[in-house]
Amino acid sequence: MDLALGITRWLAGPVAKVVDADGETPEERRAEVIEHASLPGDDLADLGLRHVTLAAAWFVLFGVTFTLGALVLVPVSVFADEQVKDLAFDVGEWAIFFPFWMMAVHAAKMLLVWYLPKRLWNPRSRLWRAAMLARSPDYLLAALLTGVNAFAW
Repeated sequence: MDLALGITRWLAGPVAKVVDADGETPEERRAEVIEHASLPGDDLADLGLRHVTLAAAWFVLFGVTFTLGALVLVPVSVFADEQVKDLAFDVGEWAIFFPFWMMAVHAAKMLLVWYLPKRLWNPRSRLWRAAMLARSPDYLLAALLTGVNAFAW
């Protein structure tokens, strides 16, 4: 299973609240979120829904990791020695900023899909499909941005 879909399935309830999913029951809203996250992206509407749902999932995960990171890193910064502080903050940076950059990547893709002129959308283009549908470039870009962010501090 893909990491992004796994996170979306795990956090489907809170993500449904963020994206204001339709449905009578919580189970229907969760199912809608999971369906939107796994859309094939053959047309612009599906691709936009896919990326807004994935951006919301990463946003919720970012909120969770940021909150947990603050709860853990504040006491560590007060009570731990320098070696433990360095390790804790290195791990915390990756745990917090990777979901943030994944959210930013999917939000940028969502904006591209909705605001890019339709004449530039070519679903048969391999480059376009790799950029908009493949998950590996997303993970690599987010890891690169997280690394730059971690080493810039």
